[in-house]
Amino acid sequence: MNNLIFAKNFSKNKLIIYFCILITSGLVFRYIFFPYDIPLVLDSLGYFWYATDLSITNNFPVTHDLPNNFWPTFVSIFFSMSNSQDFMDYMDIQRNLSVIFSVLTSVPLYFLAKKFVKNNLALLVPLIFIFEPRIIENSFTGITEPFFIFFVTSSLALFFNSQKKLILLSFVLAGIFCLIRYEGLILTITMFGILFFRYRNEKRDLIFAVLVIVVFLLVLTPMSIIRIDTMGYDGIFSHVGAGADVLTRETFVTSESTIQKVFPELGLQNFTKLFGWILIPTFTIFFPLGVFYFFKDRERNKIELILIGICTLIPAAYAFYRGISDVRYFFIIFPILTILEVYAIDRICNRLKKSDLIKLFLIIIIIVVSLVFFYVNNPDNNYEREIFLISKEIYKISEGVNASYYPEGAFLRVSQLEGIDFPITSIDAKSKIVFVSSMGEKTIEEYIKNGKENGLTHLIIDRKFIDSVERSDNFLDDIFINEENYSYLIKEFDSAQEGFSVHVKIFRIDFEKFEFREKLD
Repeated sequence: MNNLIFAKNFSKNKLIIYFCILITSGLVFRYIFFPYDIPLVLDSLGYFWYATDLSITNNFPVTHDLPNNFWPTFVSIFFSMSNSQDFMDYMDIQRNLSVIFSVLTSVPLYFLAKKFVKNNLALLVPLIFIFEPRIIENSFTGITEPFFIFFVTSSLALFFNSQKKLILLSFVLAGIFCLIRYEGLILTITMFGILFFRYRNEKRDLIFAVLVIVVFLLVLTPMSIIRIDTMGYDGIFSHVGAGADVLTRETFVTSESTIQKVFPELGLQNFTKLFGWILIPTFTIFFPLGVFYFFKDRERNKIELILIGICTLIPAAYAFYRGISDVRYFFIIFPILTILEVYAIDRICNRLKKSDLIKLFLIIIIIVVSLVFFYVNNPDNNYEREIFLISKEIYKISEGVNASYYPEGAFLRVSQLEGIDFPITSIDAKSKIVFVSSMGEKTIEEYIKNGKENGLTHLIIDRKFIDSVERSDNFLDDIFINEENYSYLIKEFDSAQEGFSVHVKIFRIDFEKFEFREKLD
């Protein structure tokens, strides 16, 4: 392996063989842990329904408020090719596409890495990236990140090039990744700035830079028009502009609103904490060193890459500033982190004897530690399968439930699909379940009294109400332990009695008994 990777002359055939092995290994590892028989929920479910509706009606849906609709539009093409009547097959299609783009990112990442490290070392960059634990886990979700990262990496691989036609093509891809996620506009603006700085001294080159902007806008225009027609906004400039407006008003202008929309101190704290968390275990040691050596070299392209990396973090900083703490905002910088890591390893090991062997040893350690980290922290598929099976039982007997049963309650959004012939539109397959919030309620009596008006019929209580701070209703834990003290709650399902390892209880609220007890009190 040492001779294969660190060979001075790496032929095209060997390169093809290397990537075939790498991509195959990445796919095999992912399919070992693939979440079979577990439906898509939350954000991925929104993309699923958009793709389903588009594939059935052949018209862009007007009932979905989904600015990042390019990914489900792409997925709908593959939905149209399927003749399955099982909704899980369609969800697996979405997940498989996500997995495929996750591993295919290795190819453009190699060509991007070649601009910053030696060709043989560039082979190590996709190797580390493919087996990064969070990238693996994210590939199972069926959401936009793998698709987004693939096009961003491809665009940057072309952008760091001397040929203008390739630079022009990079902005065609930039238009595509902006359609996938509107945060890509921040990165594109950064690329425009860098391009104008490169060509600042030649008028002819500045004309090319203007041409690049025109081509970029031409890529955006068709889908932007469709979004305006179906959703009332373009989904790119509208959302980035709205975000900037909120930030400006809340930060620099005194607002009369009593609702706090930005949380500067909490945002900075969570940003720092979670950015440090995503560096573990893959990038902890060598990423800071890579940044140091990049700045020390003071080469234009390296400074540009660092600048692009910083700008990709702006959407994450904004989200955290708004109180939305999600590590997925950091994934876009992972290709750059991987390049910095390999560059640091190269600079350090070049000072040592048998540097190639040491480099290989360090890379193996990084990958092994990454895979162990993934195995230890990988979501429990068996737990989620049981939650889905329990959700089917909940759906049969209930109509309005406590919203605090989250995120497990998200499976109730797909429980109605069991046994239904697919495909079917999101309107025809709408769940009957109503989720009733307990925000502001301090006692179970207050919650039931107010919840009745909003359709509350049942309480779903699991052990997390006792063991975890994730559950917001601190008055439901006693019901789980001392159910006999609540005569107005009729237990209709107990998962432990049905042989499940996950313990969930479902109580029907007898409002007659509840109101009678209230009168006595």
